[in-house]
Amino acid sequence: MFEKHPYNKKFSIAHWDSAIDDNLYFECFKNSSQQYKNEIYDIYFGVTFENNDVTYGNTMGVNASKAQYKNLLKIQEKYGVPISLTFNEMNRPIQLLEDKNSKEFIALIKKYYDDGVRSCTISHTHLMRTGALQSAFPDMDWKNTVNHQVMSTQSVIDYAKLGYTTIQLDRNFNRNLAELKRVKLEADRLNVKTCLLIKESCMPECPFKTEHDCWQSGKELKEEGKAYWDVVNFTCNRWRIPGRWLGVSNPRMGTDVIIHGKEDWNDFAGLVDIFKFSGRLQQPRSDIDKKFIRGIEMTDWSIKDKLSTSSFMVDDFKTIYENNLMPFHQWFMASCIIKNYLVITDINKIKEGIKNHFWNKKEAILLSNVLKNCKNQCYKCHKCDDLFGIKIDSILEI
Repeated sequence: MFEKHPYNKKFSIAHWDSAIDDNLYFECFKNSSQQYKNEIYDIYFGVTFENNDVTYGNTMGVNASKAQYKNLLKIQEKYGVPISLTFNEMNRPIQLLEDKNSKEFIALIKKYYDDGVRSCTISHTHLMRTGALQSAFPDMDWKNTVNHQVMSTQSVIDYAKLGYTTIQLDRNFNRNLAELKRVKLEADRLNVKTCLLIKESCMPECPFKTEHDCWQSGKELKEEGKAYWDVVNFTCNRWRIPGRWLGVSNPRMGTDVIIHGKEDWNDFAGLVDIFKFSGRLQQPRSDIDKKFIRGIEMTDWSIKDKLSTSSFMVDDFKTIYENNLMPFHQWFMASCIIKNYLVITDINKIKEGIKNHFWNKKEAILLSNVLKNCKNQCYKCHKCDDLFGIKIDSILEI
């Protein structure tokens, strides 16, 4: 049992399903601090079900290899960190409702269940509605997918009634703290957990998301050995790179949570059970130091001039929280470092070094307070635009 802290058992992190080295993730986790391990709620990984009639797997089209899965089991057994099976594909075949196919799908899940896996993300709401999965695996924690785009308290209740026991919330809640408070009340009443995706560089309510999710895992791209971005270069590629201003991304270009300090963290952490990070497509360089850390690439900012860059690293979020190393959300930028890379780990030097970070400027702190409840209604606000020197009604104008 861990002591109760606002950071222990708080983070759901992605397994690097795309990593070529099957042992890399395990080595990084093994070498991490005990406190870092304490802070991980679970590690999620992809699997695909396939028979002659049906293929059903993952939105991003990647799965953990057999060797990677064995290493994930080692993490679960040795370090007590649960691992979480993921079927989040948005092409959800109706054939999976047929008796033969559903039985074979249940048989696949049973293999993982027998290994001790007790958490599963599944996007197939019709299959959840039948109750077959809940009946076959009564101890499973069933998660919906963030791709369901649950954006309201009513939706949380609806998905709970479908049989989901952990409700994965849309990233829009990163900008709607008032609604998150209402969700908290209902989640407690229904005895379900909530999980909020707090870092993924996606446009708010992106009009391309459904097609992106379907195409990325579709047969056409797989057969050609291509990814969505190889074929489509006129959507998020346009604003992710131009959206960077002096190395800091304009909050309008994504929906990442903006958490400045302890007060902001406590606001969100008190309302959400789990914070989730994306990252199954991550392919780390071969020359990384095999250890998970919290890192921030920090530039000494003035509003107009980029002065110098430093890298700061700590072993865990506890260090960030207890030393109030603001801005908190920027520490989610790095999870590992390159070998022999010059970094600063001395807490006093870190405090001195980050005091001029952009998000510690008065103007940026005021903006971070607005972002808690702006609901991404940028066309009538433009506070981000005022600070970042642009003015557009829609990201699609870029």
